[in-house]
Amino acid sequence: MDLVTGATGIVGTHLLFELAQRGEVAAIYRKGTDRAIVESVFRHYSPDASSLLARVQWREADITDMDALSEAMTGITHVYHAAAVVSFDPKDRSAMDRMNIGGTANVVNAALANGIKRICHVSSIAAIGRAPAGVERTETTPWEAEKHTSAYALSKYEAEMEIYRGIAEGVEAVIVNPCIILGPGAPGRSSITLVERLRKGTRFYPPGTNAVVDARDVAACMVRLMEKGGNGERYILVGENLPYHRLFKLITNAFGKPEPTMALQPWMLGLGWRFERVRSLLTGSNPLVTQATVASSLLSRSYSSAKVKVLLGHPFRTAEEAINNVARYIEGNKD
Repeated sequence: MDLVTGATGIVGTHLLFELAQRGEVAAIYRKGTDRAIVESVFRHYSPDASSLLARVQWREADITDMDALSEAMTGITHVYHAAAVVSFDPKDRSAMDRMNIGGTANVVNAALANGIKRICHVSSIAAIGRAPAGVERTETTPWEAEKHTSAYALSKYEAEMEIYRGIAEGVEAVIVNPCIILGPGAPGRSSITLVERLRKGTRFYPPGTNAVVDARDVAACMVRLMEKGGNGERYILVGENLPYHRLFKLITNAFGKPEPTMALQPWMLGLGWRFERVRSLLTGSNPLVTQATVASSLLSRSYSSAKVKVLLGHPFRTAEEAINNVARYIEGNKD
C-alpha cells in the first residue's frame, strides 16, 4: 500500500485522488487537522467521490513524531512525502527547519526501519540552483546559497540532503521539484493565497518571471516516477514559464476582473515588504509580501522540464488551464 504525507495540502489531496483511482491508499493526518478539503477536492473532480474517499485509509501521525510515523508506515511499501511548511516569512524559519528538514529525516529513518521500497519526495524549484537570465535552469544547475536565499529554499535543499542520506543507507528514492503549484486547495494556503488576492482585482504586477504547474500534473508525474524514475534522480515539474504580468492577467481575467496594467518598480516593492514587516509585527498577522518574495518577484528565470518529458512523455497543462480549474473550484465553493 502507498502512504501519503501532507495529505491535506494541494499536492497531497491531488495525490490521494490520483492513487484512490487505482485502489486503496493510506494518508497521514495530524490531530485536529480539518480533512474536509480532501472531500471537497474529490467532489470537484469526480461524481463518484464517495467511493473514492472510501479507499483512503487515514492514519493519525505527525512527521515530527518518530514513533507515530513509524507506526503509520506499518504495511506500507511506498511513501509519497508531500508534507512541508511553505512560508517566506522569516519568523517561520524554525517551523520549516523542524518540519521540512527534521520531518524529512524522520520519514527517511522510519522508511529504513520499516523496509519501505521507495520514497517519492516533493522538493521545490526553490532548491534548484540559479542561472543567468535567459538560461533555463535544470536539475543539474549548481546550488549556491546567496544573500537573499529564503529560509524556505534552504530548508528544502537540506531536506533533499536527508533523502540522499536515506539512499546511501538503503532506501530507494526519487525527487520532484515543482514550481508554483496551481490547484484547488484550502483557503489561505500555498498558491491559493495568491489566487484569492488577485480574485479581487489589482492594478499592479511584479516585473519578473516564474513558472507554474497544474497540481493534477504533479500528482500524475509523481505516481509514474515512483515506478519509472531513476533512484536518486531529480525531476523538475513545470507546465509553463511566464512573466508575472501574464500570470496575474490570467488569474484576474478568470474571475472577470480587469487585467493589471502597472509594473511595480523595485523601490515600490522595497517599501512594500518593509511596511508589511512592521504591520505584521504590530497586528500579529502574516505579511502579504516579504523581503524574500520581493527578491524573487524581480528575477527573470525559467526552468526546463525536458528530463521528465523525455522519460514520461507527459503532456503538461498550460497556465491558463490550471488557473481556470482553480477558478471553477473557488466559484463552485463560495458558500
